[in-house]
Order: sequence, then structure tokens, then C-alpha cells
Amino acid sequence: MTAGTTHATAAPTGSLRSARFYITFRCNSLCGYCNVWQDDKFKGYDELTAERGREILDQLHALGVRYVDFTGGEPVLHPHINEIVQYAKSLGMTVEITSNGIRFAKHIDAIVPYVDTMNVSLDTLRPDRYREIRGVPTLDRALDVIRRIAATGSGNLKLICVVTRENVDEVPELLRFAQENRVAIYFSTMFEYFEDQDTVRDFNRTQRKLKLVEQNGKPVDDRPAPCGSGGGGGEPTGGAIAAELLGLLHQPYAVINLHFRKYVEALDPSAPTDCYANKRILTIGPDGRLVLPCYHAFDNSVEWDRDLSELVQNEEFIRVRDEEVGHRKECRGCTVFPYIGLSFSYRFDKIFLYQALSEEIAKFKTRFADPLHPAITPDLDGLRRSYADLERFIDQGIPVPRPPASPDLFYRFDVTGTGIRSELLAGETSLAELLGDHVDEYCWGIQRSPHVWIRMLYRDLMPALTELHAGSRLPRGAYEATVAALYEVQLAWWQAYLGRYFTGGQAIDTAGPTAVVAGFLARTGDLLPDAPQSDRIRQILLHAGCVLGLAPESLAPLAGRTPFAELALTVKHLLLVAADADLPGYAELLPAHAAEPLLRVLREPEPRQIGPAEPDADDPELSRLLQHERTLDRATAERLAASLRGAVPEQHRADLTARLLAHELRTPHLIRRRGAELRLRGIGGAGGGASPVAVGSVAAGSVVAGAPAVGSPVVGSMAVGEETPPA
Repeated sequence: MTAGTTHATAAPTGSLRSARFYITFRCNSLCGYCNVWQDDKFKGYDELTAERGREILDQLHALGVRYVDFTGGEPVLHPHINEIVQYAKSLGMTVEITSNGIRFAKHIDAIVPYVDTMNVSLDTLRPDRYREIRGVPTLDRALDVIRRIAATGSGNLKLICVVTRENVDEVPELLRFAQENRVAIYFSTMFEYFEDQDTVRDFNRTQRKLKLVEQNGKPVDDRPAPCGSGGGGGEPTGGAIAAELLGLLHQPYAVINLHFRKYVEALDPSAPTDCYANKRILTIGPDGRLVLPCYHAFDNSVEWDRDLSELVQNEEFIRVRDEEVGHRKECRGCTVFPYIGLSFSYRFDKIFLYQALSEEIAKFKTRFADPLHPAITPDLDGLRRSYADLERFIDQGIPVPRPPASPDLFYRFDVTGTGIRSELLAGETSLAELLGDHVDEYCWGIQRSPHVWIRMLYRDLMPALTELHAGSRLPRGAYEATVAALYEVQLAWWQAYLGRYFTGGQAIDTAGPTAVVAGFLARTGDLLPDAPQSDRIRQILLHAGCVLGLAPESLAPLAGRTPFAELALTVKHLLLVAADADLPGYAELLPAHAAEPLLRVLREPEPRQIGPAEPDADDPELSRLLQHERTLDRATAERLAASLRGAVPEQHRADLTARLLAHELRTPHLIRRRGAELRLRGIGGAGGGASPVAVGSVAAGSVVAGAPAVGSPVVGSMAVGEETPPA
């Protein structure tokens, strides 16, 4: 199975979280690539009253749905769309709506403040082409709506641009339009739709990597051809389009979904699809019925004649969900991202890694870098090279993990005599870590993943830095240089972390990426004024330095005595990777109680036989989960991990994860033994010794690894070896 290859599964346990609400099938566009207006099966449906709309939202909320996407058809053609959207938001739901913008102007005040994401489709800026694509001459209305929403400053507007051969030459113009209006634009290749509901797609067409269906359904020409407006030599292929879009990854206001690209590259149209339609994502029709198996293959339904909690137990609903979704002929090779995409968060594999990387880049840009445009100018060529190095390592250096044994597990693992081994992570882990990974409903809660620190950057560090800058505690030039540096730091962190902690990582040289991160930590730490926000920033920087095993003496400026949320995880990483000689130095950086496991390793000789600690008798939940740790077998471990997925109330997840981690730290020698393989790697990678890189060795203004000097808004290129990791 190659990276991203999907596999259909039975419905996982846990609550339904999302709903796609096709509130109307009516539309005021006649898009050539859409099957709804062309198919009689979507005509003549009753639509919900405002009261019935509120009722179905209440029932969705009671089922556990916390995200609802209002779509269609064109949602604003529904007479009660304003009231229904506002009610969804009043329930605390995350609300998204997608519109073509043609008749949205009168709904701006009633809808935009109540949605988290406001999508407007925009595939061209040329009136004649717009009419060809959309079938109606209304480009001026759509552009007016976009400008008016952008002018509100709501910050939730997102342009959706589907790129095909017919409009790829306009990508630069569309990006400029988005930048001028300071609006994010999502560029994507096209979903594979059915020509009509009874027609199965051409398997061979789908199988060609990234050769997605064009608007007119003509076969895609596989000849190499340039992409964009310049260069002659024939029309661009789907692969060339995807390559051009990848080049926009770090362009201001452009958003690219790396994970969707990787999913399509690895797609096997002869295999079932891991689709979450009506497994995790309820599909609701205009009259409240459950649309089966999904909106795009709609030929069955369960009428909304009783509470949704009963309907999802309906025999026909369960049969279609478990036997047909992902298994039908027309499901094979499906690229309808709204249904497929959610599955990426439930599998800790390469596709998830690309999803995490893609979303982190997008969140950093849209929240912090884009608002500074054009004051900061990313080094796009350098970033492309750095991304190419990272992509090559993920694709070729990391093994392709097998699917997990159960849909309620994030990854496959084996139980050895001394611990647990997964296929992505190097070394052994513990039952407590396995369970901690599965406390959350999604892979975002996994402990040892590069996304953990990057999330700390855009959730905590950057807001704190922005607050310091807004309060005139951080000079503008220094703030802009820090934001600019983070373009490269993100990629460097990923390569350094994967090289240190993931299977296959020992084959690459991580010295360059580690130096980039080290330089960022040093420069950012030096910038911090005496302010409350600085304490949290130092904690995040210190965590990164410890995780990568940077020299403890160079981390001294970041030391603190105040506990922080990630402190136990920091200590665990040190136990895994730090050299014995450095443990006292690291202990000096941490609060005394947190440093105790490090000192205990030095103070007490390692027992000849080390077993996990007995669970705390005062913690019955942990006792139940860990009682078999000493005699663990894989079936028991799988059962315990699967039992946690979706079963722990959200408000208790952080506490249980912390208790599991604290239990691990009670046996630091055992963590140490399980990290022996990691310590052999050192920072240099490629079999290098464990010689820590000092933070101070990459001083402000240094050209090491392309790190920019403070005050310079230009991001340099990461100095990484060009050798391709072995497959």
C-alpha cells in the first residue's frame, strides 16, 4: 500500500461530529462540472421551514454534531437561510457556508457575522469565461459581494478557485485579486464528479495521478506541457496544474491543500474508498432526509419522520453506511474532498502529516504573515527547495504504514516484550503513551508528531508576540523579521523532528534544519522584553530546544521556574534523546519538581530489569487502563486504545492525558531505555553522534542555514543536503 492509499472500513465508534446540510438543491448557476442542476433526481424537493430547520439543528446538536456546512445548490435561495444559519451559531456550532455570490449581497449582514467560514466560488475574472464556466453572466455581482464582505473586516471570507485547463492561465490574476482585497484564496484541482447519477466514472482517467476530470469531460492529455500563460507548447496537464499550484504554497493569501494532492497521487481506483459520508459526516437533504449513500451518488434516503437519533439506527441507514459507502463502483477513485478529507484526521500516516503541514502553513500565513503583506517578502525559491527536501524525505525516507487493525485506532502497532512499536515512530513507546494518543478523537492529540510544537507557535507564541508588538513592547522591524523567519522555521522544524523521532530519520542529515530552528530560538529569546507575555514565549522556545536536544547551556536564557502545560512532555523528550552528561544541565533549566525524573536517572543505577510502575491505587480509571501493562498482548492493547476513542468527554481529555504522562514519568529509566535508539542518532542525523547544537551557535545576523538577521524581512534558504533518502 503506497502513501495515502485508502481502505474502506466499517463505521468507527464515537459521536457524529459533522453535517453537510444541502439546504436546497436549487441553484442560480449552470456550472458545467456540476451534476445537480442537470439531474432530475435533485428536482422537486420540499424545503424546510424556519421552525423545522431549527428542529433538525437541535437534533444534530444532540447527536454530537458541532460543525455544520450549509451548501446546495445555492444556499441563499432558501427563504429562511438567515434564521437557520443564525440558529446554528447560537447552538455553539462551527458554521460554514458556500455561495456563488450572485444573490448574496442582501444576506451579508444577516449571515457573515454568524459563520466561521464564508466561502465564495471564484474561478475567473473574465466575464466571457465566467459565463462559460457558470452558465450565467453575473461575474460583476460575485466580485461586488467579495469586495463588500472583505470590507467588513470579518476575516472569515475564503475564495474557492477550482483550477482546470480552462482557467489555469488566470491563476496569477486571481492571486493578485485576492491579495489586493486581502482575502485568502484556496486553489484546488477539481473533484471527480459523476456525469450523472447513474454513470460510473472512467477508472483509467482517475487512476492517472492528478489527471482530474476537466469541465467538458474530455480525456486529459498526458503530454508534458507548460502551465500558466507563458511558454507555449500545448495545454497544461493535470500534473502540470498541480505542480504550478504547489509553487503557490508560500505565496501570500494563497492556500494549497498538500494532503488532497497526496491523496490523489496515491489513489487506487480499484480499491474501496475510506469515505466518511454518513459515518462521521451526516448528509442532510433539503427536506431533512438523510441522503444515502452521499450527495454525489444520491439514489437512496431515509425520510426525516422521527428523531435523527432514531434514524441513524435505521436498518437501511446502517446497511448503506456499512456495506455501500466507499464500496460502490462509483465510490472507487472518488476525489470528493469534503467526505474523504475528514478521514485524514483519523489515520496517523503520511497523508495526516501532509494535512498537518498544510494546515499549519495556512494558519500561520492567514493569521500572522498575510496581514503584514507586502512588508515581508518570503524567499519563495528557497522555500520551494526546503519543501522539496521535506517532501522527498516524507515520501521516500519514511516507511508506508499499514492500516490499523480497527477503525477506532489511529495507527497499527505491535507489542514486544519491552514495549510497543508503531511503524512511523522510531524506538518503543509505552501503553500509557498509546492510550494518551487515543484519548482525543483525532490524530491531533498524538504526542510524538511534529505538528505539536507548530501548534504552540500559532496558538500561543505568535499571539503573544503580536500583543507585545501592538503594545509597543516589540519594535516593528523585529516583529516582522520574526514572522518572516517562521516561513522557513516551520519546514526546518518538521525535517529536524522527523529526522530525530521517525523511522527512517537516521538516513538524513538534520544539522541544517536544526541550526535554523536554533537560530530562531536564540534571536526570538533575545528580543523579549520584561513582560508577562514573554514568560509563555520562553516556555515554548525552551520546549522546542529540549525536544531537539540543543545544548542545555545555550538554552539558559530561556529557563524558568514557572510550570507550563507542556512541561511533562518536555521532560519525556529529554529522557528519550538527551545524553547522560547533559541531564544535569537540562535539570537546571526546569522547575525542581519537573526535573526530578532527570536527576533520578543520574542518582539511581539502572535496574537490570525494568517494568512499568504500578498504577496509582487512588486513580481507579488509570488502574483499569493500565492493570495489564506488565503482561500486555496486542489484542488487549488494541481493545484498550479503541475503547478510549470518542468515549472520554472532551472536558476530561486533557486531564486523562496528563495523568497517563505522569504515570510514564514515574519510571524514567524505562523511558530512557526505550529512547536508546533515538540517542544513537544525535542531532547530525545520518548516523552522526549525539553532539548537541548550541542555540547561540547561530547568532543573529549569521548566514548559517539561511537564517535572516533580526530586522531583515527576507527568509533565507535552508542548507540541507541534496541526497535523496533511501526508499
